[in-house]
Amino acid sequence: MTLNFSEFFDPDLTLIRDFYERVFSRYDPDLSERIFIAKDSHWLVGVLRMRAEEGYYHLCGLQLLPHYQHRGIGSLLLEYACEALGDRPVLCQVLPFEREFYLRVGFLRCDLPQLPEPMRSRVSGQVELGYHVEPLIRHRCTA
Repeated sequence: MTLNFSEFFDPDLTLIRDFYERVFSRYDPDLSERIFIAKDSHWLVGVLRMRAEEGYYHLCGLQLLPHYQHRGIGSLLLEYACEALGDRPVLCQVLPFEREFYLRVGFLRCDLPQLPEPMRSRVSGQVELGYHVEPLIRHRCTA
């Protein structure tokens, strides 16, 4: 396995959309997101998407092909992205089965009232709809 990580700069997001279809996820192309990718040789195996919000980044998605999961690749891709992003905190909302991964890679639990807008409204809306999401924050991306 020969892994490499990079930021994806192509305005044609077809490659990213096709990848999401392969991992059975929905993706609406958004040019305002910063996209980081993991490749094994020339094959796209992982995608991480971040959107800059007022004073923080929103982690919109982290997807790996199933046979690349549980090998530390998601952690490495997140670290690569965080190094590129600098000191801004990163916020995400996670489902119960995702929580342990994010806590392991440096995210902390945070209460809904502590969240800045529009993240607070986004998470509140998901909770009102019955989703079991939990907000997490990673205060510093740089080591």
